[in-house]
Amino acid sequence: MCKMKGAQRNAVVQFYRVECNRGSKYFADEDKASAYCDYKTACGFNAELWLVRRYYDEQGTLVKGEQVLLGSEPDESILSLLN
Repeated sequence: MCKMKGAQRNAVVQFYRVECNRGSKYFADEDKASAYCDYKTACGFNAELWLVRRYYDEQGTLVKGEQVLLGSEPDESILSLLN
């Protein structure tokens, strides 16, 4: 497990990750993450918006992590092959 530097004990750290076929980018603000996801989709890339939470114990050690898919844009070319 890893230790968290410069943060409070018993913390829950929440951030947003935009995944696309050009890599990932991380955001503290959901609106900025959503706008970036929309931008990547408009550029023709597949994009997914994830909410990521990390839980740390009283020693600052990572004890749990979770991620939730908030939204994704499917690849239209794949969908057209299925129809």
